[in-house]
Amino acid sequence: MKKITLIVFVVISLFAGNLTAQVLDEPQEGPRDSFYEKISFNNRKPFVFPYVRQADVVWEWRVWRVIDFREKLNQVFYYPVQPEQGRVNLFYALEQAINEGKIKVYRDDEFKEEINWAEVKLNLGTKRTTEVDSIDIDGTEMRVEKEVFIPLNSEDIKTLRIKENWFIDKQRSVQDVRIAGFAPIYYQVKEEGAAPITIPLFWVRYDDPEVRELLANTEVYNPRNDAQRRSYDDIFLKRLFSSYIMRESSRYGDRTISQYTTGEESLAESDLIRDKIYDMEEDMWEY
Repeated sequence: MKKITLIVFVVISLFAGNLTAQVLDEPQEGPRDSFYEKISFNNRKPFVFPYVRQADVVWEWRVWRVIDFREKLNQVFYYPVQPEQGRVNLFYALEQAINEGKIKVYRDDEFKEEINWAEVKLNLGTKRTTEVDSIDIDGTEMRVEKEVFIPLNSEDIKTLRIKENWFIDKQRSVQDVRIAGFAPIYYQVKEEGAAPITIPLFWVRYDDPEVRELLANTEVYNPRNDAQRRSYDDIFLKRLFSSYIMRESSRYGDRTISQYTTGEESLAESDLIRDKIYDMEEDMWEY
């Protein structure tokens, strides 16, 4: 009996080994720059959030954050400036999806008024004075100053504003957060030497299925491990970004921190709001 079992095991092992060898030896179509066949990053499914009942939300607080792409941790949102190796920056991915009609964008963070991005973009850009070659009526070549309009592009977007809701779910006994939406921020300089004007270009509703699908299927660079492939959905879900709070729910409506304090005091106020949120979870439970 033991001999029969051993023979069967050897036969199965040989068959499996031959099958594996055939799969590995199968010629690959098209060129590739890796020593193994990488699976396509398309058709990934977004993470499904746990269902939350209104009756189970015992505490909720809304805040607005700013993600600065100039910080090292946040550079995945800005680079690559131009498409490279199948990767694009966040604004480029959003704009492509908008132009193709895949996602909707809104005027503000209430998500009530949809906008036509192509029309809005026509008025966004920077006017600069530069010297150009010119020929006068006598045929004399000369250098003259001319005002040129430089349209908005993805390199100009260096911050992102996020609207999110923190809450405590008594059913799961956890403090959790849901992003409501986000907006790319453009600092427009209308005249040289003038202070830039902060303009939220458009608001994207995060929980739209089309938006979640876009984020889940847009790959970003992982600075620590090329084999661990990430998407923008991973970045948002795992909160792999650095940010500061610019506004919170309050009796003063849409007042931001910068409207009542500046400098180091504004950073301290942002940290105070952050700590208040984290402390709320500790204060909810009894030991």
